[in-house]
Amino acid sequence: MAVSREIITRILEAGVKAPSGSNSQPWRFRVRGDDVFVVALPEKDHRILNYRNRGTLVAHGALLENITIAAAGLEHQVEIELFPDKAEPAVWARIHISKSDKDLPDADLYPYIPQRTTNRKPYKPDPLTPAQKADLLAATIVVPGADVKFIEERVSIEVLAKASSANEIVMLENRDLHKLFFEEIVWSAEAEKKRGGGLYVKTMELKPPEQFALKNFFKYWPVMNFANKLGLAKMIAKNNAKTYAAAGAWGAIFVRDADNDFLTAGRVIERIWIKAAQLGLSLHLISGVLFLRQRIKAGLTAGFSSEHIELVNQAYDSIARVTDVKDNKLVGLLFRIGVGGEPSARSYKPPPDMGG
Repeated sequence: MAVSREIITRILEAGVKAPSGSNSQPWRFRVRGDDVFVVALPEKDHRILNYRNRGTLVAHGALLENITIAAAGLEHQVEIELFPDKAEPAVWARIHISKSDKDLPDADLYPYIPQRTTNRKPYKPDPLTPAQKADLLAATIVVPGADVKFIEERVSIEVLAKASSANEIVMLENRDLHKLFFEEIVWSAEAEKKRGGGLYVKTMELKPPEQFALKNFFKYWPVMNFANKLGLAKMIAKNNAKTYAAAGAWGAIFVRDADNDFLTAGRVIERIWIKAAQLGLSLHLISGVLFLRQRIKAGLTAGFSSEHIELVNQAYDSIARVTDVKDNKLVGLLFRIGVGGEPSARSYKPPPDMGG
């Protein structure tokens, strides 16, 4: 029995609520009967942080997980074939959807897909309960290939927060990254909807004077460059580190240094994120410095100063030490988690592009 177009649309509507770098939505879909072909659009993603399209792979992993969960919630099941056609490398997955008469284990997560969102507010420092940690880890068991670890000691959390804030120093002191950052920002909900995505400034949880300065002064490189000579980028990083440290715990996802493992990491983080929403917890993915480190480690250092290269390497070394990552893996993703309340704004998720 053929799956109705309405069901397929509802599944994909849930799918595109997945996170992506600066809400770039790097995908579109081709629907052929009961099959959905997922087409990657890595050119929409951050061209510097998106090393080997790994940021896009993370987003697509989250997309596939949303689709799997949504199908279960709508009493359907999916079969996923990765890279189904070598002649079309941009087609990353074929998803076959069919009706199911079984009780599917992920169905209970479906209502929480729309509730999953980035919350950049400070969280309560209360540690996660053993039951919460067990539930979060149990949600990842169905996705083999990535290890998850929670870091709860306050000193270790502060080290991770400070190391991760190195991303802001590089981003604001590097002219190319500064330019890309401000190209990604949208300044109003109307502009975000018209654009179909982007980094909506209110989701950044800035105070009104900070928003004003960002829009009217610091988006101009000569102004930003002068302010950096007075220590602005380092001050912003220091303040962000305080917010990052305000969490019940941090989490690390370990993967091999292989492209497809980042697809797996995307599936894992999305399952944790949706389970967190079900548990009433907030989550903030903070992985910019990790992707900068991958690019630098690969020798792609053009445009980076020696100071920034050393800063990123030192930051990753601190992260690796605290998380105790093993030699055969790397820290693929980092996130903080805890009780953060309702964010000031949520990113707009446009309807799925099913134009073929």
